[in-house]
Amino acid sequence: MKNLTRRFENSSLPLALKWSVIIACFVSLVMGLLGWFLINQQTATYRQQNEVLGGVVVDQLAFAAGEPLLAGDDLSLQVLVRQQEKNSLIIGMQVFDLKGALKASAGVSPIGYILFLLGRDDGLRQLPWRTPYVNAVSFFSSIKFKDVVAGYAVVSIDQGPLERQLNALTGALITTTIGLIVLGALLAFPLSHKLCQPIYQLVKVGEAIDSGDTRMPITIGRKDGIGRVLGAFQHMAEGMEKKREVEQAFSRFLSPTIAHQVLNQPEGSELGGITKDGSVLFCDVVGFTELSEYLSPQEVGALLNQYFSYFSIAADSCNGTVDKFIGDCVMILFGVPESDASHALHAVTCGVLIQEIATRINHQRYKKGLPLVQFKIGINSGQMLAGNLGSVERMQYTVVGDTVNLTARICDICAPDQILVTEATLAQPGVKSLIKSVPQNTVKVKGRRQSVKTYLIDSESFISESMFQESLDKILPMEEVP
Repeated sequence: MKNLTRRFENSSLPLALKWSVIIACFVSLVMGLLGWFLINQQTATYRQQNEVLGGVVVDQLAFAAGEPLLAGDDLSLQVLVRQQEKNSLIIGMQVFDLKGALKASAGVSPIGYILFLLGRDDGLRQLPWRTPYVNAVSFFSSIKFKDVVAGYAVVSIDQGPLERQLNALTGALITTTIGLIVLGALLAFPLSHKLCQPIYQLVKVGEAIDSGDTRMPITIGRKDGIGRVLGAFQHMAEGMEKKREVEQAFSRFLSPTIAHQVLNQPEGSELGGITKDGSVLFCDVVGFTELSEYLSPQEVGALLNQYFSYFSIAADSCNGTVDKFIGDCVMILFGVPESDASHALHAVTCGVLIQEIATRINHQRYKKGLPLVQFKIGINSGQMLAGNLGSVERMQYTVVGDTVNLTARICDICAPDQILVTEATLAQPGVKSLIKSVPQNTVKVKGRRQSVKTYLIDSESFISESMFQESLDKILPMEEVP
């Protein structure tokens, strides 16, 4: 039974159906017990009434037959027993003397059984008996006259009418009980469905929150426990919506990957970092100082936003993370904060995408008579410290180290529209085999004692590839260039 109950509770049936089954079973049990109790009570009442009736009649016969029996007046006794014809329930009356001799008789009775029982004890006795035509019970009592036992009186009562009434009442009770059970079963489902409405609302709200829909309206309107739970759900949904808004706003200032790490990891807001292998890309505007001289600050900002918005899309498409915008320069990380075995290949691909996007934008600006913007890109790979730097009050997620500093210096010596990479980047898996490059002169960069070997990326080898063109068209189709 326990296993059956456990399986029923853990089944995938709707909650309303489970509750309707439970309510229907409970109603059936209660109504069945109530019907059984009423039927037993009514049966006992009928039997008690029958016994009272038989006892009263036989006592009256015994009282009236005392004097005639002692006087030997058989005619008077016969007149007494003939009174049974006045009541349809009395089917027989007999009077016996002390020796068991029948003195007067009317109707039918099991005389043989009665003679066997007479004289055994004083007091009222009864004997149920049945024939093919009648179902009766005989009551007998001692006939006394002035405390002297003179004989015995017997009265037989027909049980048929009483049984028919009892059966009719029992049938009515059974029919009523079954009807109430059926009615309870029919009402169980709408009742359970009504009771489950708050739970369904909780489930609906929970599923909506789980799917990210935290703006779903929650109707409370209750002051009980379910109302308090709905209120808690509402507060939780409001809190999650505020968190989502903060995360969206946060992602505008930080890369979504970094914002997610800061918001969801306990250590994401602690100072410190870890050493990681990755690649760094610096993209700088050529001649930004001269360009700014002839433009208003608003025009400079609009110009940079036009280019950098597409550069961010290019970085995201290459598994890159925009670390920061430094005036007219953008710094993009690969393999940080999420590890990437192909970080160098993705960095070079992103650099080519940025230069090609800039070319398309410049093409449209040229048609409109607007000033053109050229970019230079430097890429380097190696180990760097990635983490939160600054102070407890003000920190920033970034990368530091010689790899980062060298990337900035490589970007400084790069010519317009070029992409320079270091030997460390070319040594990364898949770069040499997939990317064409031209060795450049060994140069000394500011702040480093050792010379650096650089390589110029052949962008044409990328642009001719169909997959590259598809990626480029997804970011900035020619017909949609602003």
